[in-house]
Amino acid sequence: MKHLSSSDNPLFKSLRALAHEAAAVRRLDQAWLEGIHLAASALDAGLEPLALVCTEAGLADAEIARLAERVGASRVVLLEPALWRQLSAVRHGREVGLLVRRPAAGAPRAGVAVVLDRVQDAGNVGTLLRTAAAAGAGTVYCLRGCAGAWTSKVLRSGMGAHFALCLVEDARWEDIEPGLPRPLYATAGQGTRDLYELDLRGDVTWVFGNEGAGVAPALLARCDAGVRIPQRGAVESLNVAAAAAVCLYEGLRQRIAAGR
Repeated sequence: MKHLSSSDNPLFKSLRALAHEAAAVRRLDQAWLEGIHLAASALDAGLEPLALVCTEAGLADAEIARLAERVGASRVVLLEPALWRQLSAVRHGREVGLLVRRPAAGAPRAGVAVVLDRVQDAGNVGTLLRTAAAAGAGTVYCLRGCAGAWTSKVLRSGMGAHFALCLVEDARWEDIEPGLPRPLYATAGQGTRDLYELDLRGDVTWVFGNEGAGVAPALLARCDAGVRIPQRGAVESLNVAAAAAVCLYEGLRQRIAAGR
């Protein structure tokens, strides 16, 4: 085990950047997964740990001790409590996190696909990933302009969904369109099709757009239909993550009813 007590240590500086600076993930090509659940999910998915970081008090926790056994003593880094407080973004959380290389995208998986077009709020991206995984989607494509999928806030919001999906960052529409399941549906406030009129029993692709501007007109034109979600009351629109949940779970409902 290594003990780390100085904030000037290069490893600690990297960890702090990954925890608090979205740009650090791309710069360092690493990701910081804080908490027992995220760390365990990453190990279960086969990611190779660079370091398991915790405090001595944290290591006394039986679950954290088991994580330390899984990664091996040579990869365990013990932080002073004051340094952990600088690092952690979770109040009153368990004092452990895992440092890994940012995973490369694998081959697209079969099933429903999701395309995110310039979804910029990290909480929305993480929630969308979690919902997509729970609803049985296979692949999520984050087009350029989306919040970084492997940033600390997105990882916390995703709660392990990253490891249940094929996740493709910095995707270009022209590269992915030929392989997307058909039909392609985009949510649109002025859409021509009602969600509950669609046959969603098979694999489809959903396109969800920017929080303010929605799906880009050029992408909407490439889809088979713009889809509206029926609403009552004076609310102008749903949050993109909420809209995605409604659409994806309507598809799941139909597939379950059809015995899929």
